[in-house]
Amino acid sequence: MAEPATRKTSKERVRRHRRKALAEGSKRVEVTVPAEDAELIRAVARTLREGGKAGTVLRRRLADLASAPRIRTAADLFAALRSTFPAGMELEFERDRSPGRPVDLE
Repeated sequence: MAEPATRKTSKERVRRHRRKALAEGSKRVEVTVPAEDAELIRAVARTLREGGKAGTVLRRRLADLASAPRIRTAADLFAALRSTFPAGMELEFERDRSPGRPVDLE
């Protein structure tokens, strides 16, 4: 069974649009996000696509967030804190070893 002419031309328009976008350096990406975030993701994509100052700032901030190290242990936390201080500044972390205070549980 042959496809209706409008359906065929519609598919060709989509193909042409995607080829043109690819040639211009764009990449089609499909993501699954919570429904309440869909408009936010569209707005982010639109801002990045349009470029300009807003696109540059957003791209930089997203890159910073995406590349931030995950802090999972105390050692990770200390390494992150040390990296935020000026070079050569020494930090020492010491645990309080006092027995604490008495607590009346009655």
